[in-house]
Amino acid sequence: MNNESTPFIFFLTFTEDLPKTFYVFDRLLKEAGYILVPVRIDQLQTLAASTEQSQIMVISSVTDVFELKMFNQKVRGLLKYVLKSKRITFLQLASFSRINDTKSFALYKNYFFLKYPLNARTLVHKITRYHVLKSEQNSHWPGGRRAGLGSMSM
Repeated sequence: MNNESTPFIFFLTFTEDLPKTFYVFDRLLKEAGYILVPVRIDQLQTLAASTEQSQIMVISSVTDVFELKMFNQKVRGLLKYVLKSKRITFLQLASFSRINDTKSFALYKNYFFLKYPLNARTLVHKITRYHVLKSEQNSHWPGGRRAGLGSMSM
């Protein structure tokens, strides 16, 4: 990476114990130069407000019925408020199709749903590419060139 600081990617957890998918993505993201940080839903808005990163990426993984229940109880209701901040990109990985909220969040353009099984290495490549594109997009000046007077002769 050519940034001075290593960018963080947040992994949404539902319990105190970290799931196996966290360790898989942590290892692969470290190889790519990113740091995966576990975060709970109540900490997410605080971190989004306090971090200096221009683009915040959050990965959520739901692989069993218990995680599905926790997601529906704790995360789904707050998700629309969290996604209103265009700084946060939410990547939902799930084994359950009914978790797919793409229709609800299509206008935000920062919610992505991917269904298990999937190749973790390919997903990490897509995440790093997306992060680089968003960083370039945020650092690019949206206006044109400043107008000059040119050569005026009298």
